[in-house]
Amino acid sequence: MEELKNVSRRRFSRESPSLDNPPVVNMSMVIGISLALGLVVLGAVIGGNPMTFLSIEGFMLVLGGTAASVLIQFSMRDLRVAMDAAQSVLFLPHEQPADRISYVLDLSRRVRDQGLLTLENEARLTADPFLRLGLELTVDGQAPEEIGRILQREMRTSNDQAWRSVQVWETMGNFAPAMGLIGTLIGLIHMLGSLQDASTVGPAMSLALVATLYGSVAANLFFFPMAGKLRVVAQERELSKDITVEALVSVARSESPLLLEQRLQSYVSMAGNV
Repeated sequence: MEELKNVSRRRFSRESPSLDNPPVVNMSMVIGISLALGLVVLGAVIGGNPMTFLSIEGFMLVLGGTAASVLIQFSMRDLRVAMDAAQSVLFLPHEQPADRISYVLDLSRRVRDQGLLTLENEARLTADPFLRLGLELTVDGQAPEEIGRILQREMRTSNDQAWRSVQVWETMGNFAPAMGLIGTLIGLIHMLGSLQDASTVGPAMSLALVATLYGSVAANLFFFPMAGKLRVVAQERELSKDITVEALVSVARSESPLLLEQRLQSYVSMAGNV
């Protein structure tokens, strides 16, 4: 049990080894993306010439058209935040709500034994800005209602940003097949306009079909899965912040750790459903 507490404590600390080492790759995402792309490549290689599936024009049209369409709907900042969010879930580990429950229960017990000043050291060591803010407010002696109000407002802001990133990736998933269809129409127009020259029919038809393939692959193997992953992470982080607010308000009220543990029981089942 003591070892479990130490692991939970190190997870939120700036002194955690995982923060000093190179970023940890999310292997489940890497394996999933690699497997999906591998199956597509395998299908292209078997029974034909894989070079016929390569089209710079189709790739640029789908990728560039998707990016341009997203920028019409969202701002550059939204796009940059969405890219950063994808990088964070791909390369950086994220906590589970159960880890936060273990941490705040241990923190509540230590406050009961050592006093509120133990939160000052935790605030200095933690790598979580939301948790740091809550610890600083609590150790500063703010009223429990004020702590809850400030943290809820901060949580709404960060949640809105997280869900906006999900919307950006979902929008890219919606636009990519449409850009592929546009490429198909362009290729067909070129083909119909040059039927008298048989040598141009093949490349035009290739662009027409490959652009649709690129759009479907990008949307269903990358954009939508990334949006789904960000949605799961956003739900987990939102739940962790709810747990944090509940715990710090309880600590500010000098409530018993046992009472806090009973109150957090409802979050245990919620954490298992996320």
